[in-house]
Amino acid sequence: MGTTIDEIIDSLKRGQGKRVRDLVNMALDEGESYQTILKEGFLNGMEEITERFRVEEVGVPEILSITRALDQGVSALNSYTGRRPVKELGPVVLGTVNGGVHDIGKNLVKLMMQSKDIQVIDLGVNISPQKFLDETLACKAKVVCLSGILPGSAEDMQAVVDEFQIKGIRDKVYIMVGGYGLDEARAKKIGADCFTVDARNCAEQAHKYLMKYERKRKKS
Repeated sequence: MGTTIDEIIDSLKRGQGKRVRDLVNMALDEGESYQTILKEGFLNGMEEITERFRVEEVGVPEILSITRALDQGVSALNSYTGRRPVKELGPVVLGTVNGGVHDIGKNLVKLMMQSKDIQVIDLGVNISPQKFLDETLACKAKVVCLSGILPGSAEDMQAVVDEFQIKGIRDKVYIMVGGYGLDEARAKKIGADCFTVDARNCAEQAHKYLMKYERKRKKS
């Protein structure tokens, strides 16, 4: 019999949302910390699932059920009254660009960022350049993270960058991009500030930038 964390991972892989939610509450009652459940449960489980999706060992229907199960688990974790309040960095605006409907990569980025106490405004999938701009202005975000895996995602990311340029705030926002088919050269051509190879690196780079921004802000 494995630990409750092991059971969370197993139930997540099976897309068993109610079971994941119940196990999260059980783990919290047993004294597991918010960060332990997030990192050792959700992140470890989702990284394995993401790799299986990448090599086509799991399909879209399975991914959809897994995503719903993850949402239930995260909701249970965030609503638990025993969570120690922390000062969050951010916010970061995150979304999959126009045309994109797959969100497993985006969701993993979100989890990674939350594990570093970064506030994430998750816009979802198939997000227009105007929506990215409006939400960034509304929450005064300094970081925007664009996800996309379709062949045309680079062009859609370029459209987001152009929207910020037209509005005159491009130099006020740190734009990060990631997804299959992208690399450093393509990201530079798009006009992005940062290309990240995976969710963990994305969270690390966002955290690094936000910490640097906070230090600069406090000095001014």
